[in-house]
Amino acid sequence: MKAAVYRGPHNIKLEEAPEPEVKSSSVLVHFGAGSICGTDMHFYRGDWRWMRKGMIIGHDAWGTREDTGERVVMVPIVNCGHCYFCLRGLPTYCVRGKFYGLTRDGFFAESKAMLPRSLIPIPEGMSNEEAAVVEPVALALRVINYMKPNLGDWVTIIGQGAIGLLMTQVAQLKGCRVIAVDLEDYRLELSQKYGADVVINAKNEDVAKTVRKLTKIGSDLVIEAAGNRATVEQTPYLVRKAGKVALVGESKGLLNLEDADEASFFTIYISPVEYPSAVELIARKLVDVKGLITHRFKFDEFEKALQTVDKPGEKALKAIIVTQ
Repeated sequence: MKAAVYRGPHNIKLEEAPEPEVKSSSVLVHFGAGSICGTDMHFYRGDWRWMRKGMIIGHDAWGTREDTGERVVMVPIVNCGHCYFCLRGLPTYCVRGKFYGLTRDGFFAESKAMLPRSLIPIPEGMSNEEAAVVEPVALALRVINYMKPNLGDWVTIIGQGAIGLLMTQVAQLKGCRVIAVDLEDYRLELSQKYGADVVINAKNEDVAKTVRKLTKIGSDLVIEAAGNRATVEQTPYLVRKAGKVALVGESKGLLNLEDADEASFFTIYISPVEYPSAVELIARKLVDVKGLITHRFKFDEFEKALQTVDKPGEKALKAIIVTQ
């Protein structure tokens, strides 16, 4: 079978790979479509060198079960259910866990052996394209739920790529007032479309001053979804005292906490728990993922897809890979 294999920075190509071994506890799933995530691009650009060479990438995809013919979303995290972290409701950190596309071969392959419990049936009202973009919705749900916002809270979301735009949508569903921050007007226009109360182009405005002026005391919640050190270091100047800051895109940086009294800063990652809710939100059209898809490629155009997403001039938000 063909699969997208990581060989090093700027060297991810389709190669022949062994067919998956289907054990009695697993089922074979044939790839339908998937989306390229920011994590995949970090590997492609060489930002993160810990990826094992020879691994198949991809962790956001759906496929068709060979045994039933059913369309299913593939959940990338498999946990044991009984280790220290699993028993405390933290399956992401399972000591025996697998994370497909990061620690185990991922989904960008023509077929994949999966445990049935890691497969979520796709509702009839959910299109194939929508089913290819579930992971960032699950992440947005995890982040916003973890922060426990109150109705009317100010939420400042730095970065309005696909993940940031979905954070904006979910925060709106929770009754928050959203301040969307980005460097690109075309992204901020989408932020407004998805209900952001205020948009700030960081090239034209002092973000900290504008946020303080709007909120009076600072933002109740701040989400860093841009993925760079400068925006991480900006977060203490945006959050109110005793507020909360989620570092989603990046966690490296030096934080000046002099005036961020009692504010909580934390990293947060995806969990399998939110996947069923994410599928339901998409199927019920409560969040829009289809509007984020800017590029579509066939499976044999995988290398071209990565090259395209890597070019800022292409203005790629979400690129999806389809079988045909």
